[in-house]
Amino acid sequence: MRRAVSSSAQRTLFWFGTAIAIAFITWMGSNHAAQAINYGAGTYGTCTYGTCNISLTTSGSIAVNVTPAAGATRCTVSSDSVTASTDSSTGYTVTLTDTDSTNSLSGPTSIAATSGTPAAPIVLAANTWGFRVDNISGFGAGPTSIVANGGVPTAKFAAVPLSTGTAATIRTTSTADSSTVSTPVWFGVCANTSLQSGSYTDSVTYTAVIN
Repeated sequence: MRRAVSSSAQRTLFWFGTAIAIAFITWMGSNHAAQAINYGAGTYGTCTYGTCNISLTTSGSIAVNVTPAAGATRCTVSSDSVTASTDSSTGYTVTLTDTDSTNSLSGPTSIAATSGTPAAPIVLAANTWGFRVDNISGFGAGPTSIVANGGVPTAKFAAVPLSTGTAATIRTTSTADSSTVSTPVWFGVCANTSLQSGSYTDSVTYTAVIN
């Protein structure tokens, strides 16, 4: 039997400002060696029984600044870069969830998660936030681009799944992948002047598992 061996990274989102402003993302990650892999399951010359590894890294902090204007919704979209690799011949899967059982950004009031899902993402509405990954699930090919306190993007977003729900897949491979292939994970937030100024926070978790 193959045991699911994972590496995870947590990120905390902070939205600050005189309106809705800067987001920093902090993270931690760890690497784990696979145990209980069938003899010969690893790629010859790369890993064998008990020696397959998986790693997961992210790009560091990102900034998301939103300053709503009178009579207009303003949006910002920024990306995180998630890189996983393994020498296991069966590849890996990277998923995303919220760290806890709520996915609103909490603060002076709250910023609700969009009602879109990975299978059926939607355009962000005012005072909502979400994520998207190009070429995965129902998000479409993109390419998604950075938006800096601009109009509502046409790209569609989904709510980050709750920790108690089904995780969203952001990358999967079926063979060994020791290269440093980065997957951009885009986070977007839209706000108007009805939202109270201040700091809004939430946390998401990436998990990489050997298939």
